[in-house]
Amino acid sequence: MLVSERSSDVRLDAWVVSGVVAAQFPELAGSPVRLFGAGWDNELYSVGAEWIFRFPKRAERVPWLIREIQIMAVAGRALGDVMPRFEHIGEASDLFPYPFVGYRRVFGVGADQSAVTDLRGLSAELGRLLSLLHRIDVGAIPPTPGAWEHEPWSQLRTDLMARADIVRPLLAPDVRAKAGPYLAGEIAEPPQDGPCRFVHNDICPDHVLVDPATGRLTGLIDFTDAMSGEVVLDFVGLIGIGEYEFIRQVAASYDLPLGAGFDAKLGWLARTLTLTWLSEAADDDPDNIPKHLNWVERAFRD
Repeated sequence: MLVSERSSDVRLDAWVVSGVVAAQFPELAGSPVRLFGAGWDNELYSVGAEWIFRFPKRAERVPWLIREIQIMAVAGRALGDVMPRFEHIGEASDLFPYPFVGYRRVFGVGADQSAVTDLRGLSAELGRLLSLLHRIDVGAIPPTPGAWEHEPWSQLRTDLMARADIVRPLLAPDVRAKAGPYLAGEIAEPPQDGPCRFVHNDICPDHVLVDPATGRLTGLIDFTDAMSGEVVLDFVGLIGIGEYEFIRQVAASYDLPLGAGFDAKLGWLARTLTLTWLSEAADDDPDNIPKHLNWVERAFRD
């Protein structure tokens, strides 16, 4: 295990992970270990055919993981098998300095990876799932370490203005014309006055898993950013799966109040956030720029 000289990220490899897992979970010793994926904050390794282990990259992410362990216990009782269950909770040691978790692999692929184009079945399942998710008692959920619950949407507008020069050259002329007022900060954020419930807060194609053959829902993963927030936050990321009509179909199967101004909030957030995600991809994940351009184009279609 090494710490990068350029950052505080912990650098892992399959050999180190094999030793870390075997030391605390000897029943898995000798299982093949492979890098499964990595995000902003965590690295994931498959252990054998059945298990995924997630390791935080930095010390600042440890409070988020500890909080997520608590959240998963609460949410798991409400959602059941659709979400992973942290069956292995590893402790910090000389081999790896932070806590880590292991869970059985959830079957499925990202919702944008299925060849199925008819999304009506998925929309109904997501509507029902969000109805269950948003009924979870927010009083049972610890606050976010970064106090994200209280961040005003005006900050999203300010942050996008600061990154506008990264985004403009990437956009086709017609999309650039539509996005221009957002990049200039001319479109004010809608009021944050809707119903606040327990929200996943990072629903996107990577976290909504589907059966690749049928396109039907199999799982919802990564509750790191879950918090108390407006319900629209769990609808906006669906723009990565389908058009606004798809999101309306999800909402039609949702049985809780959406609150006044839902459509205006959805449109503003979809446009502001897809532009922001595009700018982040340009900085750190250029291979995914085409995907994010597609999301921006969807967000600016009526």
